[in-house]
Amino acid sequence: MVEKASNAFTLEKLRNLQWDKVFHMFYIEPVVFMLLFSHTLSGTIQRNQVIYQTCTVIFHYNESDCKQLDVKNASAEINAIETLLQPYVANLFLARTLLESIVPAFCGLFIGSWSDHYGRKPLLIVSMIGFSASFLMMAAICELSSYYVVNPWWYILAAVPHSLLGGNCVFSVAAFCFISDITDCKSRPYRMIFMESLFFIGLTSGSLLSSFVYAAVGSSATIGLSGCIVTFATLFIIFFVPESLHYHKEQETKNAMAAKGEKECIENKVPITACDLQLDRVGIDCPPNFMNDEDPEKQKRMELPTPATPAMSFDEDLLAKYVERLPQKAEERKRQEAEEQAKKAGLFSMVHIRDMISTCFKRRDHHARAIIWLVTLAMFLSIFVFDGVMTVMYLFVREKFHWTVRDYTFFETVSHLIPMIGALIGFLILRKVFRLSVVTLALLAFFSEILNNLAKGFATMPWHMYLSVTLGVFRSISGPMCRTIVSNIVPPSDLGKIFSIKNVLQSFAPFVAAPLYTLIYKQSLTTYPGLFNFVSSFLYLLSFVFIGYVLRIKYRYKQHYAKVLK
Repeated sequence: MVEKASNAFTLEKLRNLQWDKVFHMFYIEPVVFMLLFSHTLSGTIQRNQVIYQTCTVIFHYNESDCKQLDVKNASAEINAIETLLQPYVANLFLARTLLESIVPAFCGLFIGSWSDHYGRKPLLIVSMIGFSASFLMMAAICELSSYYVVNPWWYILAAVPHSLLGGNCVFSVAAFCFISDITDCKSRPYRMIFMESLFFIGLTSGSLLSSFVYAAVGSSATIGLSGCIVTFATLFIIFFVPESLHYHKEQETKNAMAAKGEKECIENKVPITACDLQLDRVGIDCPPNFMNDEDPEKQKRMELPTPATPAMSFDEDLLAKYVERLPQKAEERKRQEAEEQAKKAGLFSMVHIRDMISTCFKRRDHHARAIIWLVTLAMFLSIFVFDGVMTVMYLFVREKFHWTVRDYTFFETVSHLIPMIGALIGFLILRKVFRLSVVTLALLAFFSEILNNLAKGFATMPWHMYLSVTLGVFRSISGPMCRTIVSNIVPPSDLGKIFSIKNVLQSFAPFVAAPLYTLIYKQSLTTYPGLFNFVSSFLYLLSFVFIGYVLRIKYRYKQHYAKVLK
């Protein structure tokens, strides 16, 4: 009986949810889908092409032997060639990862301040132009390799355009700030989880179609198709996506004007009585702030007595309120002066870095600064693992299970599809039925990541890899929940700077993660190639501990965080 009532109540809440607010200004999600679809459609093809070019150009093997590297159940001789190539190819992938991170690491120092002062749209346009140029350059190099001998290092240089224009660092800050600008605390978790779902739909559909498109049209046409899709997404941003930076302020102004107009309309309909002709207030010796008749908070400030000063007289209470508001005004004035200074500063001025650091390190009530940094470090460790694993995972499954391109792309499809289902169903059931908070869901996600990587580390058969995907069913919730936690406890004007700290760390992560994972993989290649998965499990365990401490802070200040982190 109780269970039925609870389910009915939950369904009623879902029906009554303001879905128009959740999907309001639905611009960024299609762009994210097209970008990720393009990456996964041609990503594995690019890596496979680098391996083939290394085999023929660097190690001078016959083309017939090199083509058999992508054949399942190849001979022992071909498998020996694969093992010989992998250390060199791992260095190529490492160089590409580092090249993609040099300029974004520098841009990360300024990106938050740029985003908060110049807007989100210019950053989206610049980063997407870089992605488009890289894909088209890669397609051209791949096509030329069909007619000329092309060194595989040219494929690595194709990453230069999107690296110079900020890459993932610039795009992700602008995209998530855009979402935060146009949502409120109630609709933001749903929008974040929906964006994550589209994220995985893009990854899944791209991986699923990759091997079939490759078999049908070849590598250069597949990469070129990705370039065309990203170019279309760039044009969509330029001509259709609006600026969202001042959206909140504009909405508040409109709501205030509408409320004021409605109030004046009601007042005009009420007849004047003798009470309306009485003296409203005396302004002699009163603080000037309370003499403004147009102040919308006039009536609120005139309420007597206040809980803080119940025994004060009329004049003393007004003066006390005025003095209480002085620090807030001073802080607001200081913030406005900092914004004006940042606007006048140059694009690469140190003012932007100072602004970002002061925002991220300034003292906040109820240990909010500690929460921001703990969540940021947890997200950083996730990115660290992603950058490291991305460098060696394809080599690992080729060496351990001798998978072809189709085998690996099918595994990628499943590994994206199951977490997407976990994100949708798990979020709706665990949050709406069991009413788990965003912090608890983040804990569950990191625990799922730990199990996922442990299973991969112990894998000896191909089906063990699919078991690891099942154990990681909730892992995709971590990103949306962590971003929701941060965006709910900081004002919109600080979001760009807060997110930029994560992206600064994210941009520097490959400089450590890629060499570390490459070194571990090369050293354990002939003994235990899956050793790097245990390193990933340990790092996710640290993230789990960080979010656990956030949960402790939440329970310590339960009254304050009851609505913010519910």
